[in-house]
Amino acid sequence: MNAPANRRFVFRLATMVNTRLIGLEHLIPWADAWVLKLEAPPLWLLELCTTQDLHAARGLLLRAACHPTDPFGRDEQDAEHLACLFVRYRQGALSWAAFLEEGGRYLDGANGSRTCEELYSLLNALEQQGHAQNMERAQSTEIERSLRGALQQVESVYRLLAAMTRTGG
Repeated sequence: MNAPANRRFVFRLATMVNTRLIGLEHLIPWADAWVLKLEAPPLWLLELCTTQDLHAARGLLLRAACHPTDPFGRDEQDAEHLACLFVRYRQGALSWAAFLEEGGRYLDGANGSRTCEELYSLLNALEQQGHAQNMERAQSTEIERSLRGALQQVESVYRLLAAMTRTGG
């Protein structure tokens, strides 16, 4: 299980919260398990155990993970954000069009090498074809391929948190 001292992991959790892939039902068992393991858990982790507000939990995670100089690459952050949305698409929580729309909106303000136009052009093509299943399949296969590494990271964490949610920590 990834430690709360692993800033990259904590930032990944914040991204998963931001994309609504996970919620308090995932975070609190993880935080509780670490509080029990650590001799002197950090204050943010103790606060995370008791928060009832997902926005506040995200803030705690971001403050714990980030410093004035961000150690994580913009492209890596963008890929993980899109990977979280893609997992939600796979789960049926987002339509393909909603994935493209939300992903494009996120990339519009991200200023990374992956641009919003990439996803918006896919959305436009999908709409012009009347949301054809074969176009959705082709587009989603290509996006999945481009996000392979980020998807592996996100899915690994998601499986861990889902298992903790089922077992109660």
